[in-house]
Amino acid sequence: MASLVGSRVERKEDKKLLTGRGKYTADVTFAHQTYAYFIRSPHARAEIKKVDFSKAIKAPGVVSVLTGKDIVDDKIGGLIAGWRIKSEDGSDMKVPPHPPLASETVNYVGDHVAVVIAESLDEARNAADLVKVDYKVLKAVVDTSDAMKSDQIYKDIPKNLCFDWLLGDRAKVKEAFDKADKVIKIDLINNRLVPNAMEPRAANADYNPSTEEITLYTTSQNPHLARIIISAFNGVAPENKLRVIAPDVGGGFGSKIYPYAEEVVCSWAAKKNRKTSKMGCG
Repeated sequence: MASLVGSRVERKEDKKLLTGRGKYTADVTFAHQTYAYFIRSPHARAEIKKVDFSKAIKAPGVVSVLTGKDIVDDKIGGLIAGWRIKSEDGSDMKVPPHPPLASETVNYVGDHVAVVIAESLDEARNAADLVKVDYKVLKAVVDTSDAMKSDQIYKDIPKNLCFDWLLGDRAKVKEAFDKADKVIKIDLINNRLVPNAMEPRAANADYNPSTEEITLYTTSQNPHLARIIISAFNGVAPENKLRVIAPDVGGGFGSKIYPYAEEVVCSWAAKKNRKTSKMGCG
């Protein structure tokens, strides 16, 4: 067998993508599918006083309007933290609730408050404009350096502290600093960054009423993990009743490893409405 070092290796996946014959999640289409359009918070932090969808539910083509109350009633679990860290004192890190649809408070601009499911995307979008959310705007914490001195965001998390992590030997580090001729202090500020894939996130959940099975097509880097989380932690469906398929994916850079609220909501809504539910982010 010839050595691969220095040899030209023909790529197998390029032709269909370069000739426009790839199949991405947004290309997956079913007959009689419905479309999901999310109502999102315009505030960084606020209390939800009321969600009024009385006009939206009567709009043309609307199948349902779902809110955080429905999430609570159906006992759908929240999004999970992807890594467990213990603080220096041995206690577990504090993990605040992150429901797929907020029911009491929103904690970032774009937080999901409700979703309109309709027969077409235009009808879903038009109906979403009729949903009125009454917010009580609260003071947001926007600077990590001041977060522990700011208003407490979650009642069970004092000082807004998730964890206090120790790496290394505190005593030896202190000894080294005490013996140093000079000590220089500097504040290092990380740049804001965001993985920005060419293909935005999308999901299409198909529900089969006869078998009670959900097939979720999603732009995911790890469909196996998505299946476990949506099943075991979100409680949308038993694992043997949930299949997750990742078609061609237009980039991810780590941002598409874990499932997002939209994938949970679309899967749950498809089962609840007994209709395929499609969401595309643009």
